[in-house]
Formats: sequence, C-alpha cells, structure tokens
Amino acid sequence: MLDESVVMMAGISNADVAQIDVAHEVLGGRLMSVKNQFSPAFRSSWGELDHRTKPGPAFLSRSPLGSIANAKDLAERHSAFQQAADEAGTSVYRVTPAWELAPAPVVIPVTWASRSASIRGSAAAADLELAADQFVLPSV
Repeated sequence: MLDESVVMMAGISNADVAQIDVAHEVLGGRLMSVKNQFSPAFRSSWGELDHRTKPGPAFLSRSPLGSIANAKDLAERHSAFQQAADEAGTSVYRVTPAWELAPAPVVIPVTWASRSASIRGSAAAADLELAADQFVLPSV
C-alpha cells in the first residue's frame, strides 16, 4: 500500500527498539508512529520512547492511565501522581498525561475515558508543566 501510494506513512504497535529499527528500514523512512503501552505502572517502554525522540515518528502512549478499568485506582496506586495533582490544584487524570508529555514532543498519550470530565482533564494536560522535584520525570 505504501509503494502504491495508497497510504503515505505507516505505524506499528507493541514494538521494541530492534523492531522499530527494522520497520523504519523496511518502510524506507515512512514510519509515522510507534504505539506501545506506557503508564505509571508500565514504564518498560522508556527505551522505545528514548529511541524515538532522536528524530523520528510519534510515540503513541497506549493506556497512559493504566487502562480504563484501573484508572479509578491510579491515585491510590501511584501516590506521587496524586501528590503532584494536589500541588498543582488539578486531577491525577491531568497530571499523568502531562508526565508522559514531559520527556519529548513526540509523545501522544492515547487515553480512554468513560466520563467527559476525564477526557477534559487529559486534554488539559498539554498546558500543565510539572516540576522535576514533584516526582521522577522521564530522563530521555
């Protein structure tokens, strides 16, 4: 489809660094995005995020709040995020995507929500700046 110009760019999902490199090569530089799970509870995608900040495709953060089923317990399971929310006078649903946006401009948190307030909180994350001393921020 790429070779026939049906689509201009492509994305991949659940890829490690080596798979990202292969996709980039196979697609001839037309890799647009990498979507991996990334959240306070699932931080093992740091390597892929770091790899994609050296210019490259967008990093789509899947389940940034820890899945729709676990989002309600986010503050209880990750108290640093609730503390940062309290200090900023906002919700943990705004702080968590802001934390994911902090390391690089290529990160796009893909949040799922069942309540409009959660959607608005996640969208407002782009305007929230976090202090590095509030909790450990990514170091990519």
